[in-house]
Amino acid sequence: MSPRPQRTPSQLIVPEVMNAALQLLSESGPEGFTVRAIARKANVAPMAIYNHFDGKNGLLDAIWTEGFTILQRELAPIGGDPEDELLRSGIAYRKFALEHKSHYTVMFMNRFVGFTPSIAAAYVATRAFQELVKHIERCQSVGMFPDIASDNLAQMLWAACHGYISLEILDINFARDRDETFLQFLSGVQRGFDALRVEPR
Repeated sequence: MSPRPQRTPSQLIVPEVMNAALQLLSESGPEGFTVRAIARKANVAPMAIYNHFDGKNGLLDAIWTEGFTILQRELAPIGGDPEDELLRSGIAYRKFALEHKSHYTVMFMNRFVGFTPSIAAAYVATRAFQELVKHIERCQSVGMFPDIASDNLAQMLWAACHGYISLEILDINFARDRDETFLQFLSGVQRGFDALRVEPR
C-alpha cells in the first residue's frame, strides 16, 4: 500500500492556498479557478479553503486585497518632481500589472460570477486610487492640469493606462519596442490632459 500523501501543515495553509490560486489563474485562467483545483494544487482538502477563506469568493477577496495593497505601495509618491513622479507612477502601474497578472486578472480583467469585493477590500482599492489622486494634486500645485478636478483626471488617466496594459496582457500589442512605446503613450496622455482647458459654461 502506498503511503498517504502528506497534507500541508495548518499554519502554512493560507500562503500555500494563495500561491496555488495565483499559479492556477496564470496557468488555467478564470475558467479553471475552482475550489477543487486550487485544493489539489495546494495539497489541502477542499474544506480547508472554506475554513480559512470562507470559500472561493473569500479567496478572491484575499487576492484582490493583496493586489491593491501592493499597487498602493508601488504608486505612492516619493517626493520628487511632480511631473516626473506622475510619469513614474504610470510606469509602476504597468510593471505591477505585468509582474502580477493573476492579481490583475482578479482586480480588473475578469468578473467572477458571484464575487463582489467586501467593504474592506473595496476600501483598499480606494486607497490605491487615492495615490494617483495625490500625484495629480502635486502636479496641480505647480500649475499643471489647472481646469480638471483631481479625482476626475485620476480616473481618466487610470482608464487610459488600463486600456493600454490590458491589450498588452492579452498580447495584442504590435509595438516594436513595448517599453519605449508605453513611455511615449504616457507622455502623450500627460501632455494632452495638461493642454486641456475647460470653457466656462
